Amino acid sequence: MPADPAQLDRAARQLGRKVYDLRRQRKLTQEELAHLSGVSRNQIQNIEHSRNNTRDPVTRELGRGNPRLDTLYHLAEAFGVSPAVLIDPDADLPES
Repeated sequence: MPADPAQLDRAARQLGRKVYDLRRQRKLTQEELAHLSGVSRNQIQNIEHSRNNTRDPVTRELGRGNPRLDTLYHLAEAFGVSPAVLIDPDADLPES
């Protein structure tokens, strides 16, 4: 059974919010997080805004954020959290 698009949108938004919140908690710029994680600043920005650089051929809207699994692991390692914290939309962020 295919995943519900609304659930995927929620998960992408939650992921973006968590990356943003963790980055702010740790007082990191996107550039600093990029350096720590090996993930490009542009990709971090796209994750935080729940988008990617592909466009819908009809609406021309940017696609939903959908980072690769290794990207999530790199970000989780840079933040010192389990990848599950980033992936699970219902998982709470650890206290700073």
